[in-house]
Amino acid sequence: MKHLALLFAITASISQSFAQTHAQSASQSSMTQPPAKIQAGIATTLPADQAIAPLLYLASDRLKGRYIGRPEIDTAAQYIADQFQSAGARTIPGANGYFQPFTLSFVRQSPTGTITIGSRTFSIGATALQFDAENIQLNAPVVCIGDDSAAQLAGLELKGKFVLIDAGSGTRASAHKDMSKVRQLRQVLQAKQALGLLINLNTDDDYWTALQSAMSGEHRVEPDKATAIPMIALRYHAGDQPLLAKGATGNASVTITATPIRELKLKNVMAFVQGTDPNLRGQYIVLSAHYDHLGVAAQPQMEEGKLDSIYNGARDNALGSTAVIDAAKYFARYPPKRSVMFVTYSAEEEGLLGSEYYAAHPIIPLAHTVYNLNIDNASYNDTTLISLVGLNRTSEDSNIINACKAYGLSVNGDPTGGSLFFESDNAPLALKGIPAPTYSLGMRSFDSTIFNRYHRLSDETGNMDMHYAVKFIRAYILSALYIANDATQPMWTKGDAYEPTWKALFNPGK
Repeated sequence: MKHLALLFAITASISQSFAQTHAQSASQSSMTQPPAKIQAGIATTLPADQAIAPLLYLASDRLKGRYIGRPEIDTAAQYIADQFQSAGARTIPGANGYFQPFTLSFVRQSPTGTITIGSRTFSIGATALQFDAENIQLNAPVVCIGDDSAAQLAGLELKGKFVLIDAGSGTRASAHKDMSKVRQLRQVLQAKQALGLLINLNTDDDYWTALQSAMSGEHRVEPDKATAIPMIALRYHAGDQPLLAKGATGNASVTITATPIRELKLKNVMAFVQGTDPNLRGQYIVLSAHYDHLGVAAQPQMEEGKLDSIYNGARDNALGSTAVIDAAKYFARYPPKRSVMFVTYSAEEEGLLGSEYYAAHPIIPLAHTVYNLNIDNASYNDTTLISLVGLNRTSEDSNIINACKAYGLSVNGDPTGGSLFFESDNAPLALKGIPAPTYSLGMRSFDSTIFNRYHRLSDETGNMDMHYAVKFIRAYILSALYIANDATQPMWTKGDAYEPTWKALFNPGK
């Protein structure tokens, strides 16, 4: 670890009056540079080697990619709980010790199946992907409606028919937006009693490979699966002849044999530190990240000259979990005015399942949860930057910007233009009205420099900039400190889509 010798030196000594000065100074959220003693306190509590120690462990080969279907996910959960306990963070009344256990049903992608439209046949896994694994044996009319807009469906008779759409714009950067649109379209088609949705997905190879990887693991059996129509993506290559012209009809034959369903016992890991201010300690800020990842590849693959099979998930999201652990260590020693809850979620990679479960079954009442600063990462292409997904949407931007500035970091927003907001564990609490952005590694653009690590076997600690990782962690803690000590309750910015939900939850001015 010789590279750590160059990391941040302590810039001032800690006096006996530090705690009082720290609380007074940190509450001044309008400052452009925090007192050196605050940064020194963070550095003293979390020397660089100790700050990244959880990252090195959680992203090690020993934990086999922290996949929810493997026993190592429980090892990771216990490790995080032990870290919370040793830090002095307390268990939350209503939790099971440091855990919130829950059970969900999962199923794997079917290994066999075909979809035939006219003279073209697609094979499940290679050129077709089934979003909800189930037995299907159907032969029925198919109608092509063109693009993925729901607006064009008015007046169409779709009952008992497959609907074929053209979707995708060819690059992986559009995947979040593409999948969000087709899921919304599926809901409309269900209401019109369509038989299923077939997606003629126009993608480049990287996009399709990433989607294959995401679909190769286990997927949650949706609670409303009895009423959901099948949704299947078909691989389209530029230059392929259209399966059907817009408005044309044909016939589709779908034969898929599903795999067995299994129950998985999962757990979120959580703790808290009580605030010091008698008027603010009843308000909680939540510091969160997911600790699961993709596990082990079915077959070893050559990546960057190395034969590998473990998705270590160092950036995504061992670093995020590490920052939450480190925040617990700091705040247990120096409690802020508000109370702070620390939570690492399970099953994010399967669709935000741990955070959705918590939002539906909160341990801390939602009306007492005033802010969520979530962490999730894909990768980074700018080590002078923090990307705040949700920038300009909450009242706490200045606190985060000032905290990052103290460590020489600037702040930008979602490089995709907004689609990432719903792709991480901030979303379930945001939907409840709680201001909740996601704090991420610096991304100037969401491009190949991100995808060369994002959900890749090469997302490992050995190729990370550890100087930057320590800055990332410390700036996160300082951001949380400023927010926890801000006398004004966090809120959505005026006119934000979630401002009405926030008002209904907190009833300001009552």
